This record gives sequence, C-alpha cells and structure tokens, in this order.
Amino acid sequence: MLSRKIADGDTFIVFDLEWNQPLPGKEYPFEVSALSGEIIEIGAVRYVYENGTIHVRGEFSVDIKPVCYTKIHYHVKKVTHKTNADLRNGVPFEEAYKSFREFCGSDSLLAGWGNSDTDMLKMNLKFFGMNDKLDMFFLDIQPLFSMFSTEQGKQRSVEFAVDFYNIPKHEMFHSATSDARYTGEIFKNIFEHNHATEVLSAISSSSIDPDLKREYSEVGASCESPEQALSLVEGFCSCCPVCAGKFEEKISSFRIRKSVYGLYACPGHGEFFGRIRVRKNREGRYYASAVLRFATQTDYFLVASKREEYEKYGTRGAPAPKPEEEAKNE
Repeated sequence: MLSRKIADGDTFIVFDLEWNQPLPGKEYPFEVSALSGEIIEIGAVRYVYENGTIHVRGEFSVDIKPVCYTKIHYHVKKVTHKTNADLRNGVPFEEAYKSFREFCGSDSLLAGWGNSDTDMLKMNLKFFGMNDKLDMFFLDIQPLFSMFSTEQGKQRSVEFAVDFYNIPKHEMFHSATSDARYTGEIFKNIFEHNHATEVLSAISSSSIDPDLKREYSEVGASCESPEQALSLVEGFCSCCPVCAGKFEEKISSFRIRKSVYGLYACPGHGEFFGRIRVRKNREGRYYASAVLRFATQTDYFLVASKREEYEKYGTRGAPAPKPEEEAKNE
C-alpha cells in the first residue's frame, strides 16, 4: 500500500456514521460480535482541493432503518438523542450505501475522525452480504490535527478541535451530518493555519488502504530471560507482513527497558511501526509480543520521541519523575 498523493482537483469525502447497538441481555438469532453496531445514519461533506486549501462542493445525509437492532440502546439515545420512532423512519442500508457511493464518486479520498467508522462500515457491508471492499484511501483527521496543533501525541475529540480553532458551534454534536460538517471544518482549518506543502506531505504519508489489515501481531514462547524472549520474535519486524519482502529501516530498532521500537518501510506497501514488548506470565517466565502496523502520524511521533529518549538516556530510558515533580504536573 503506497500512500495517496494529492493534487489540485482531488476530492475528499469527510464522513461520519452513527450506529445502534445490541441491547444487553437480549438474545439475537446471530452472533452479535459479527455486528457490534448497526448503522442508522450516514453524513458526509465533499471537499475539493485547490490552490493550497479545500472548498465545500456538496453534502450528503441519510437516515437508515435498522433491521436487527430496532430498539434504541440507552447509550445511543443519550449521545445522539434519537428515539425508537426515529429508527422507524429511514431507508434500507443497501439503498443508503448505494446513494453514498454515488455521492463519493469514483476517485475520492475518504476522511473521518478516527478509524472506527471505516471498520463499522466494512462490518455492516460484510454482515448484510454486500461487497465490503471500499476501494478508497482513507485519511484519519484526528492524528493530523494532533500533529499540527499543540496536542501532538494526544487523541482529542471533535469538539476539542472545534474549540481549538474557534469554529462556531451552530449544531449539536453526535449527529452524523453535523459531525461530518465539524470534522470538515477542522480539516479546512488545518490547511488554513499551516503550510499546504506540510499538510499535503502529512496526508500523503498518513492515508491508508482500509481494505488491508492494519495490524499484525505475534506472541513468542515463554523463556527464562527477557533476552531469550526477544530473540524468539525479533525476526517478525524484519519483513513486510503483507508481501514478506525485507524491510528497509527508516528508524533502526532500539530498546528502552523491556520494549523495542522501530520504523520500517516496504517499497510496495509503505511504512510500518513496529514494537516488541517483554512481559511476565503467571509462572514468572518471560515472553515477548510483537506488533507491526501501518504507521500513522501518532506512530511517527511515538517512535521519534522514544528514539530521542533512547539517545539521551540509553536502554534504561528516562528516569521516573520524583514525587514532588508528579505533584506539580497534576
């Protein structure tokens, strides 16, 4: 997976979903893990990139009538203010999704706040027997905001980012349509408050293919020492999990305490963040768990900050803060 490059005329579809959840204690004629949420609303705003910024070129909104979770979950009601009556007023999911794809067009880049919406969309498509391949790159605007604000490395809400940029709050949050509008305005402000070349570079390196598995893991056998445990899984982070090709090291592997970090690149599938952690099991023996995932801006920040810590303090890492320092930070 190579990241998507952006040029004048390219289209972003900033979208958001709302979904209902299964009622606790209720039995369903299927395994609820296969449908942890049933989509009840899709909202989206189309933006076109031109001359260093983005411009609104249309909106989409549709309510969906659920067929599995037809009673509103109390948490969903509290957050979205929807009622059981609202769930009876909508179109079938298949019809709604067809209209949404027509709105997206053939060569758009999908964008949203967090990656849970793409996961939920693919889950619903698969559950209802539809093609779950989105065939579009996806950009998570949440870590993009984190990167270009004073909140680097932190996961913030849409409302936090709206307040950060002093965007007027004319609508309630937690409606798919209003949240798509707010997210789009945040995205627009990122362009307006930063150099377009830097924003485009971040978009290019952060956009992913949601149809590819994002994270891969391996757990090694238990051993007598942390070093033995690490040796059993260290090869996991040397090759691309998609094509098995050997990685190029962008930030070579380094160890802080009982964790090993690295940033790797595959010519065909882009950059990966890697981390290996050593833990103890109940018997007091050591084992290592390794994770590889397509790198995001949050991962770039994490591995860069850990590398800086390593270069300053070595494998022991930064010393733990003294009690009086912790009190000052509270």
